[in-house]
Amino acid sequence: METFLESLVSPQTRRSYKRGIKKFLKFYGKDLKSFLKERDPAKIIERYYAWLREKYKQNTCRALVNPIIQYAKYNNIPLNIRKSLGIYRTTLTTRDHILTPDEARVMYEIASLEEKVLIKTWLLGLRVGDGCVLEWKQFDFEPTADLKEVLIYTKKEGITAQSYIDPEFQIQLAKYIPNLDKNNPYLFQSERGEHLSEKQMLRKIQSLQKRAQIKAHGSFNWHIARKLFLRVCAENGVTSWNAKLMCGKQVDKSIKTYINHVSLKKDAEKVFNALRMEEPKSNGRVDNLQEAINIVMKTLRKMIEKELTESYGTGKGLGLVVDFSKMSDEELIKWYLGER
Repeated sequence: METFLESLVSPQTRRSYKRGIKKFLKFYGKDLKSFLKERDPAKIIERYYAWLREKYKQNTCRALVNPIIQYAKYNNIPLNIRKSLGIYRTTLTTRDHILTPDEARVMYEIASLEEKVLIKTWLLGLRVGDGCVLEWKQFDFEPTADLKEVLIYTKKEGITAQSYIDPEFQIQLAKYIPNLDKNNPYLFQSERGEHLSEKQMLRKIQSLQKRAQIKAHGSFNWHIARKLFLRVCAENGVTSWNAKLMCGKQVDKSIKTYINHVSLKKDAEKVFNALRMEEPKSNGRVDNLQEAINIVMKTLRKMIEKELTESYGTGKGLGLVVDFSKMSDEELIKWYLGER
């Protein structure tokens, strides 16, 4: 079993698989060598799944059965498990907190520079194991007003996520990276000269959640941002395979060949607009005629109100009583020009 577990890249997966195999051994009552010698291991796995179903919900059963299935495959044991059992069926769960963009914004508002970078990384929809080993050189570029594509290799499924770094993230990175230890290659650095562990990353997120006084309705874990990312994609018309490509989730082989090298920038812009953490700052340019008119009208109103107040005091003048506050911009300007 140890050799099998060592072949797994993710520490989190190793822990999950170890738990599932221990649970299987408790049911089986023998060691793994005996299991590998069984004439029909699939039937034992089916009975194990049925045993679990008496105690656990479907998603937990799937998570506990998968390790022994993968262990059998690792040892080249053919399995003919009945599909009708629905071992790999996933059911909707309310166990996790449903993160909203507004909650993320509250956390972002009170965050330090490092925490802002952490939140923006969190909202890329990456797994925590991929997020903690990101290297700062991948993000060391001059900020632009456009989205920047960054290719991130994901370990669990061995695929490359086509992530996009939006302008507000680029600005925070440009402030953050110069302060890092350049002898340490990681974006999130530990005091021991390595990267932050998965637990440390999660603790930082949970600390922000508590400081922001966000009440969790369920588990407030790293994975809820991945769910938020995919949910935002669905709500904004992004196809499921494009959403998966952006956050490093495996795409079905039947479609993968046809969408190779697809441009995801337009979809990424939709996601960025929904997950924007800051209000866009004005650059002083007026791009819309109506906006220009509104600016002129507001400026004129302030000038006129100031002059009328100085001339008439409370608005009494020439035998008239004028309530400036109840006038529209147009009415005030017309009245003013008529009085003049």
